[in-house]
Amino acid sequence: MILPRITSLLWLLILSSLSGCAVLMPSQGKDTLQANLAELKHWQVRGKLSVRSPDDSVTGYLDWDQNKRDYDIYIAGPFGQGATRLSGAPHSASLMLPGWDAPQFAESPEELMETYMGWNFPVSDIRYWVKGQPSPNAKSSAEFDEYGLLSVLRQHGWEIRYSRYQQQNGYWLPSLVKVTGYDFRFTFSIREWTLHD
Repeated sequence: MILPRITSLLWLLILSSLSGCAVLMPSQGKDTLQANLAELKHWQVRGKLSVRSPDDSVTGYLDWDQNKRDYDIYIAGPFGQGATRLSGAPHSASLMLPGWDAPQFAESPEELMETYMGWNFPVSDIRYWVKGQPSPNAKSSAEFDEYGLLSVLRQHGWEIRYSRYQQQNGYWLPSLVKVTGYDFRFTFSIREWTLHD
């Protein structure tokens, strides 16, 4: 007698938890979700950034502040071992790497990354990718899940995969973003979003 009741109770708990998960997922559809993200201009993320290349693999703690087209991306190595800062605005960018006495400047962050790190990376567009949006600056192909959230994006020869989202102030924002292409893999593991809009 007791065993069937326990089994029934367990099934009831499982079903209610599954239905609870469904309620927590977005229901607006991809067009509304993407339009909402387009309104988000000033934000900050904290978490980890891992970079893998054919020659190396590094992980750092990420603090990224984006205010419209102005940005400040700070990456600290584990246990305080070196720090990198990339910051700028339209038509100006600066890069500071561990061991440098002064930052280097260029007209674009892409120029700095190519010159000093050998990376061909569309830095100006990742502010869209990290939010779960294609950049409007170039052609793209995108796949969305059943809730209207971006799951796979292909743009500039890169593939961006999204496997986790979190809700913050009415926005659905990625928690895990993997960017692969040109023998590189960048993994953004976002612990915290702060929205200033």
